[in-house]
Amino acid sequence: MHEPAARSEAARLPPLAAAASPVESTAWPPRRYAWYVVAVLLASSIVSFLDRQIIALVVQNIKASLKLTDLQIGLLQGPPFGIFYAVMALPIAFLADRYSRRNLVIGGLAFWSLATAACGLAGGFVQLFTARACVAVGEATLNPCAYSIISDCFARQRRAFALSIYTTGTLVGVGLAMVIGGAVLALGEHLRGVSYPWIGQLQPWQFAFVAVGLPGLFLSLLLLTVREPTRRGRIAAKKEAVSKVGGLTFGDFIKAHGKAFFPLFLSFALLALVTYANFAWVPTYFIRMFGWGASKAGYIFGAVVTISGAGGTLAGGWLSDVLDRRGHKDAPYRAVFLSTLPVVPLSICAFTLAPNAAWAMSIYAVLQFFTAFPSGLAAAAMMALAPNEMRAKTTAVYYLCVNLIGVTLGATSVGFLTTQVFHSDQRLGLSLAIVTAIAAPLALLLIGGGMKHYRRSISDIERQITD
Repeated sequence: MHEPAARSEAARLPPLAAAASPVESTAWPPRRYAWYVVAVLLASSIVSFLDRQIIALVVQNIKASLKLTDLQIGLLQGPPFGIFYAVMALPIAFLADRYSRRNLVIGGLAFWSLATAACGLAGGFVQLFTARACVAVGEATLNPCAYSIISDCFARQRRAFALSIYTTGTLVGVGLAMVIGGAVLALGEHLRGVSYPWIGQLQPWQFAFVAVGLPGLFLSLLLLTVREPTRRGRIAAKKEAVSKVGGLTFGDFIKAHGKAFFPLFLSFALLALVTYANFAWVPTYFIRMFGWGASKAGYIFGAVVTISGAGGTLAGGWLSDVLDRRGHKDAPYRAVFLSTLPVVPLSICAFTLAPNAAWAMSIYAVLQFFTAFPSGLAAAAMMALAPNEMRAKTTAVYYLCVNLIGVTLGATSVGFLTTQVFHSDQRLGLSLAIVTAIAAPLALLLIGGGMKHYRRSISDIERQITD
């Protein structure tokens, strides 16, 4: 008598929810605890980008102290992360899909914090490059583990917003790197000449690295309060195969869904190229072109990135979840496509046409909102595609692309244009605009072409997942 009603109710549920047992549907962690996990991981992400991006504020100081060129500065900001992060993320991801993800993050956080402090002790290009590479190795533990942990705390229809909250750490970390960095630089100037035990005297830029690096050790202790969550979203029929030959099975999986993964990885990597180019050079742009001091550039740029960037990231997650609940399985793609359309004209206006610093920063604030839109949506798209057994590895392959293309080429390409093509540090704004004008349209083409393949793969994965 009640069977038709039951069938009708099941039909209204998303495929994944309809397949779940009553026990599984109520077994998610308590909402308050799930958000606590996001908060602790968010704090870790903020610290990671604070440690990574502090160098962008002290470019001029390092150039003068170590006698470096723009190209060398670009190399310090790009390849140490792009290459070493990518190389280490893959073996770390294989560990994360089998062992405690929380413990991996704890170890990585402690390691990259010490490596950041070591950047402040560098006496030349090679030493600073090596220390930056060690920061990348430690940070390679975070995102593959964090994406997987958060995905085991939230159902798919709520996951994009949760992951977007987490990825605001990117923007907040960059913003704090500028704001806190400006304050720390001022303090370093005040303490110039002070001799520290076992270290000696530090220049202000060196003091900044040490001051922002060491507090991360205390945050690693807070991660002990996070429990390793129950793994969800496994492919039941293939559990034995995955546990026995995980690497081979993962390769087969990526190959089978290559038409969905290739445009996803490459398009977001190109958008990351734009983002990291801006992170690396926009503070220096305002210092060079408008005569701002490093502290002023740090405070204003940091505030814009934190407020406008975080707003864009949250808006992207919210829009994607709304589209998902309305039945659009390509929701992350749709949201990113719309947000990328205004990026090129805004970049041209901000970096080549703005008549003064106020106009340039105002336009950049709008640009930052739209470039931040995709921040959490790559994670949402990947976590919807990948079964639990492959989430960390999928994230690692994604970051392989993002780091080799986005991080490595973003900062370096701008420095290459100013040094090798224009032969003028004063053409920095034009270099930023050119890099954006090439990368963003290519990303749009890939996103538009990948939507239908992503929808097909999502439907296929949903039919296989039973828990």
